[in-house]
Amino acid sequence: MTAKSPILVIGGSGFIGRYLVEALLTAGHEVRTLDLGPGRVSHPDLTHWSGSFLQQELLHEAMTGVGTVYHLAATAMPREANMNPPRDCAENVVGTLGILEMALTRGVGRLVFTSSGGTVYGPTEVVPIPEDHATFPINAYGVSKLACEKYLRLYDGRGDGVPLSTLSLRIANPYGPYQNTRKAQGALTTFAAMAVRGETIQIWGDGSVERDFIHVRDVARAIVTAGDSAVSGTEINIGSGQGTSLNRLLELIEASLGHAVSRDYLPGRSIDVPRNYLDITRARTELGWSPEVDLAAGISELLTHFRETIG
Repeated sequence: MTAKSPILVIGGSGFIGRYLVEALLTAGHEVRTLDLGPGRVSHPDLTHWSGSFLQQELLHEAMTGVGTVYHLAATAMPREANMNPPRDCAENVVGTLGILEMALTRGVGRLVFTSSGGTVYGPTEVVPIPEDHATFPINAYGVSKLACEKYLRLYDGRGDGVPLSTLSLRIANPYGPYQNTRKAQGALTTFAAMAVRGETIQIWGDGSVERDFIHVRDVARAIVTAGDSAVSGTEINIGSGQGTSLNRLLELIEASLGHAVSRDYLPGRSIDVPRNYLDITRARTELGWSPEVDLAAGISELLTHFRETIG
């Protein structure tokens, strides 16, 4: 990453995007964001383009003179993507191809894509899951993310003047303040909000399902590190490196609150993989990155946030 060149964050108004933008500004970079949502902060080194990455003219304008692009945007969440796979493919896969083509046209040197460690692998017998594990996504969202990864590999090294260097980050389950709990995504953040409101938390199955939960600040730091890295043409897992069951999450929430939370166990769903957590050895060795936020501390911070914001 070259400090003299502006950095474009596509999806900079989203959950991860706002933390990434903050980290980049703190590091002294000139940042541009392109998102349908409003710009999150006012800063002399931040310029916001309001619109979609599917708008080629707007993308052309925002990417002019940029050295590094972070592609965080998606037009559908997992549930929405599964309801309309053709639309998801047309917008997110073809849209990512449009970003790659524009990056070549504008002479961008580095493009980092945020993929999904929770969906691209599908059911596995091996945990933690390494990057070279077979990929069998069982929903449209995971299929789209995997297709985008393959296109990044295809475009890696292309370009007449400045060759485009690409990297895909397979991110586990991020959590933290300001995550949108209304999008049926982010189990931990949703559980914390419901616990503070005194609502009954619904769990599909017996609560033994294990997932990989990673604080959003650790994710943002990993993305910044990836932009600076020379690693290219591959994928890297970003997670905690360990599995935590939904029941354990509730135990940690209860321990922080000092009282029990109401819960309701519903019949299990066939779409839920029993265990999914990532091997982060490659992130440690190739990027020099490791998670820093302890899960219990992150949950305590999240609960404090909701106490202060939920009326």
